[in-house]
Amino acid sequence: MSDDRFLLVTASMGAGHDQVAAELARRFEATGAHAQVVDLLSVLPWRIGTMISGGYARMLRYAPWLYEGIYSTFMAPRRGPRPTPAPLVRLAARRLAPILAEADPTCVVSTFHLAGQTVGHLRNTGRLGAPSVVAVTEVVPHQMWLARGTDLYCCLYPSIADAVTARTGTAAIAPGPVVDPRFLRAPGPEPGRTALGLAPGEDAVLISTGSWGVGDPVEIVATLARIERVRPVVLCGNNARLRERVASVPGALALGWRDDVPELLAAAAVVVDNAGGSMCMEAFASRVPVVGHRPIPGHGGPVVRALADDGLVRYAADDTALTAAVEALRQPGPERDALVRRAGSVFAEDPGVAITRWLRASVAH
Repeated sequence: MSDDRFLLVTASMGAGHDQVAAELARRFEATGAHAQVVDLLSVLPWRIGTMISGGYARMLRYAPWLYEGIYSTFMAPRRGPRPTPAPLVRLAARRLAPILAEADPTCVVSTFHLAGQTVGHLRNTGRLGAPSVVAVTEVVPHQMWLARGTDLYCCLYPSIADAVTARTGTAAIAPGPVVDPRFLRAPGPEPGRTALGLAPGEDAVLISTGSWGVGDPVEIVATLARIERVRPVVLCGNNARLRERVASVPGALALGWRDDVPELLAAAAVVVDNAGGSMCMEAFASRVPVVGHRPIPGHGGPVVRALADDGLVRYAADDTALTAAVEALRQPGPERDALVRRAGSVFAEDPGVAITRWLRASVAH
């Protein structure tokens, strides 16, 4: 048994941050440590958390231009001082402080930027004695990720860690993304092909829209449906309206929330992604090539371009480029092999092990 007590602070802004927190907790507990997960949005009073998550989802669906403006003005990476605690951070800190006191953690790990700011504020003001680790889940960490009071950043791969340290002066490690180990075990394609109803010789192209069903993939689906022996499959998350719209496109398959995504990915020839989030990292783990196309507003564009610049995805700027990318990557060959190999290399180490090792070394000093 370990004496380590981890408190993981997440926020239910879609499923990705919660998935990272839950998987890290599972890995910490596998070493004999104690792990507890807290949703910061549920801690906030007056239904503020519900308004934050609901407002963000509505912006992405119905007013993407508004989120683009907010991101550009307040969040886009830039030189200069890191953000000071906003009133929302101070309010969240007051609500989180008694939970931290009761849990008495030896380490707090945040998987969302507001969580990292809140924990960092408590650390800076002397109300938290344990180290604060921020698990950065984005390829291009915006200003809000760079919280004052952070002791360690855990990043997806080395160039991100280098950029974070250069901007903050704080230590950063890059063990790789946190994904469900089912994606790393690479199940065979047959269960997924059966679930998707694929005919012999037919290739599935998965289009990700996140748990909220964000973006407008209908034109993408129509483009892909024109490629011979390609079945576009859209993961619509919890967006029933989007599922209905996609289902109206001849040749397309529209799916809601699924628990068998590892099997579906194992059956896919290519993934088309618009955000560089959890689905993208799961595709990397499953050794499926990714095409970045029509990124969502705000962080989506910088993230997809950064992934392409680092040779991890192929970027398709328009429908013609999308068709060419899917045609090139759906078949075995040097380009597909190189992309899959480079994307798989980001999984350097178990992030839970890396954070635990850093924690023990910091305590020893």
